[in-house]
Amino acid sequence: MSEEIVVVNAEKISAMTKYSVEEIAVVKANVAKNVSDSELAYFLNVAKTTGLSPFNREVWCYKDNRGNLLIFAGRDGFLAKAQQSPLFNGLRSSEVCEIDLFEMDIANNAIKHNPAYGKDRGKIIGAYAIIFRKDGEPTIEWADFEVYNKGRFTWETHPAEMIKKVAETHALKKAFGISGLQSEYDYTVSNDVVAPIRTELKEITPEQRIEELQGEVNDLIRNASPEIKKKYLSKMMVEKDEGVLSVDSLLVMIDEIKAEL
Repeated sequence: MSEEIVVVNAEKISAMTKYSVEEIAVVKANVAKNVSDSELAYFLNVAKTTGLSPFNREVWCYKDNRGNLLIFAGRDGFLAKAQQSPLFNGLRSSEVCEIDLFEMDIANNAIKHNPAYGKDRGKIIGAYAIIFRKDGEPTIEWADFEVYNKGRFTWETHPAEMIKKVAETHALKKAFGISGLQSEYDYTVSNDVVAPIRTELKEITPEQRIEELQGEVNDLIRNASPEIKKKYLSKMMVEKDEGVLSVDSLLVMIDEIKAEL
């Protein structure tokens, strides 16, 4: 029975998003883990409307420690989105090191940078990116290395490339008003849960999560019909009295309410 339900849900999501059932299975297994069916449908719709491919790792999603769904893109995803605009007119970026001669005046769109190529340039202190549009002034963004350096993996092996990606992503996002997508460089991931960089990932108890989800149910049914409101308030009360109200049951309830609204 459970396999039949999975197939039925996948077919509904396929009809909504125009991805095949097989593609949906691949996405859920690789770039949209631990999400509900409604969240998966939402993610796939965002991917479709932005023109970014989850199969090329241009867009993916995680949840934060409160269960909120966040949709992410890296530099390549933001660049692909910007390049869809006929107004995109190029990108320039560079890492900046301690010994470099460097001046930046964002207010006047002016950068002077003379890297000491061939010499010891010292430690990387950051990177800048300039995005050009055909219809206006360039957008300049600076990324501080100490803020974004995660100290492992490609940050350890290719630090200059990584800090440039941060600056490029921020500049692309600002220059083209790209909303609804988070920069992967602004978050850390631990056990498939994300948190903003330089913040501690605080655990919340199941009781706290249940309380939050009850609030979400109440928010959803606040302007619903009297029948829907009565149905789900009664359902929550019965499950609470029977001691079976849980995070999972509330997530299912939320999906049911969204389907009825």
